[in-house]
Amino acid sequence: MHSSLFRKNFHERYFSLPSNLEQITSSCPSTPPMSATWLEPPQIDLCLMKDDHRQEVFDLVVDTFFRDEPLNKCLAFEIPDEPIEFTELIVSHALQDQCSFVAIDSQTQKTIGVILNIVKHNISLASNDHEDKLDTSDFQSEKLRYILNVLKHVHRNIDLFDELKTDRLLHTVIVAIDAHYRGLKLTEKLIRTSIMRAKHDLNLKGAFSEATSLYSSKAFVKQGYSIYDEIIYTKYDDIRLASLAGEHDRCQLLAKAL
Repeated sequence: MHSSLFRKNFHERYFSLPSNLEQITSSCPSTPPMSATWLEPPQIDLCLMKDDHRQEVFDLVVDTFFRDEPLNKCLAFEIPDEPIEFTELIVSHALQDQCSFVAIDSQTQKTIGVILNIVKHNISLASNDHEDKLDTSDFQSEKLRYILNVLKHVHRNIDLFDELKTDRLLHTVIVAIDAHYRGLKLTEKLIRTSIMRAKHDLNLKGAFSEATSLYSSKAFVKQGYSIYDEIIYTKYDDIRLASLAGEHDRCQLLAKAL
């Protein structure tokens, strides 16, 4: 969808949302599971993300991930405007690489979860067609450029391409789950499904993600990822990131061979 149309649709929807939005939506990677009472567990279908899912995925990511992810909260992202540029870009790349999945409530047919993955190429070996898809200099938002530099910094001591002996890696950029569907282990299922496709259909030899909170780190570790490096937020920047202490006090680089 064209950027201007995305922006128009999102503004119309966002400003008509109920006042208790913060209680009914939150980001899967940065918030603990909500306890939900189901008369019967909902049937959730996982399927490869397609262009038909684009708008619902866009809405879910902005409403959940960018609202509550620790770094975004700390830097006070302006919702809904500031995340639009990055979200449009990463959704487009994820659709192109065909390795992202959505979780659909089979009864309502609503998209209630998404994992956005892209294929990361070794830039030193790649052609111009595979330049860095997340070049920090391309984004207008200073806060977004700052966060991407934090994520880049956690790679400073290790070359995952060399470590995992490959020139292509699955990169999980975002996982977002509707708050009403917590406690169903959807994050773990989405990660596991992504790994299976990366290994068996795309012939990838490794996968990685930068976990910016305790909960996302735990989900990846449960799927066999190892922690390769980490940075403590207050040691990286004790002024702008001073409020990031406690359970969400670090960014960890996690990876696994496939």
